[in-house]
Amino acid sequence: MPKLDDFLSNVAKSGLITASDLDRARAELPAEPEADAAVRCARLLIQKDLLTSYQARKLLAGATRGFFLGGYRILRPLGEGGMGKVFLAAHEQGGKKVAIKVLPPKRAVEQSNALERFRREMDLSQRVQHPNLARTLDVGNEGDVHFMIMEYIPGESLYQIVKGKNGGPLRVTDTARFFIKVLDGLDAAHQAGLVHRDIKPSNIMVTPEGEPKVLDLGLARAMGEESPLTRPNVVIGTLDYASPEQLGNAAKADRRSDLYSVGCTLYFTLAGRPPFEGGDVVNKIFKQRMDDPEPLERVARGVPASFAAIVRKLMAKKPDERYQTCGELRADLARWTDPERVHAIVGDETDHARAFPLPLAELEEDDLRLLSDEDGSSQYGLSLRDLQNAEPSAAPAHKPARGALRALVLLPGESERSQARPMPPRRGERRGDDRWLFHFVAIVIALGILAIIAIKLIW
Repeated sequence: MPKLDDFLSNVAKSGLITASDLDRARAELPAEPEADAAVRCARLLIQKDLLTSYQARKLLAGATRGFFLGGYRILRPLGEGGMGKVFLAAHEQGGKKVAIKVLPPKRAVEQSNALERFRREMDLSQRVQHPNLARTLDVGNEGDVHFMIMEYIPGESLYQIVKGKNGGPLRVTDTARFFIKVLDGLDAAHQAGLVHRDIKPSNIMVTPEGEPKVLDLGLARAMGEESPLTRPNVVIGTLDYASPEQLGNAAKADRRSDLYSVGCTLYFTLAGRPPFEGGDVVNKIFKQRMDDPEPLERVARGVPASFAAIVRKLMAKKPDERYQTCGELRADLARWTDPERVHAIVGDETDHARAFPLPLAELEEDDLRLLSDEDGSSQYGLSLRDLQNAEPSAAPAHKPARGALRALVLLPGESERSQARPMPPRRGERRGDDRWLFHFVAIVIALGILAIIAIKLIW
């Protein structure tokens, strides 16, 4: 534990507090310094709103720099992903709060193409503006520190709304109204020539007014543009929500791939879980490529089969058999915004799910349990630490082990241009037993490939 004088010296060097404010705070401390005087002083400065808990912890640990960037004062971390750390910050003059995404210089040096990817994200994020998309306000660098200044969106993610302490699946009518606005934002991105490639519950923020904001264009791609940063055989996206063709070749993902992810996110919102819950990377890829999820109307009470058909169409394995545009899907969802219509179809079952709750304007720092900037307890448009099972981090690309994963991504006899199978059967139809045999053979082949690779590595 630092001595009081050392702590006060760190505060003075940081520039966070004026000398007069610091002197007044010190005058309120006991005349005889105690063993934990530095901590007591830090708590006093927090109570007076002169420091945030994050700043106090950093100062107690000996930090004196890193509290200002681009004319903003860093208040606390909001999260961390593969493309950098995100901090809540306030403008030095007006006090306006923003989210600043920072690419650490060490990562830019150690990770190939990290700076190029970050610059690409900065460029793409400035191409489109829409009320339902998180805005990028400015970009810049100070020395070798590159950063993006983004709109700060108070509230909670859709994942937190559904999976929170008082969470649960949402009603069909509320979900339809909410996703119409999500589609408005996504359509704006598509009209600007962008494919998001990472639509998922934790990338959709819900404001205190109940408005959606689509976050994180970090994995976006410009349509018709072949990016050298997207390498073949590398999985990009979040496995629980990625389309079959995206898992086969991320560079080929188009707007219909985003709509598949919307379908998975709708399924999660109404069922309280993703379509293919659990399993490792190989298992998830296999299910997204080959399996149909359990019918939504069976796992989500109060969801009519005719509404579940919308989700089933969104999650068709062949892109041509899905909705082709956000506008097409929007028109079908609009028919389900009338509570009386839904109640007439499914009766009192509509009351089982929750009405759409409004999140708090802003959680306190202690509520977020942010212990340090490396902790990653909460995210701003990135994968949450406590979502690891349901939403694997999209940031680290999952590279197949010498083609073993590729054997499942692109199955034997399947060409690069034809990676899908027919539409899933309608409710009540039976599958042939030969499909289970095919699954078994595919798994055996994959295990055999892994065994061969392991033997070669050993010898």
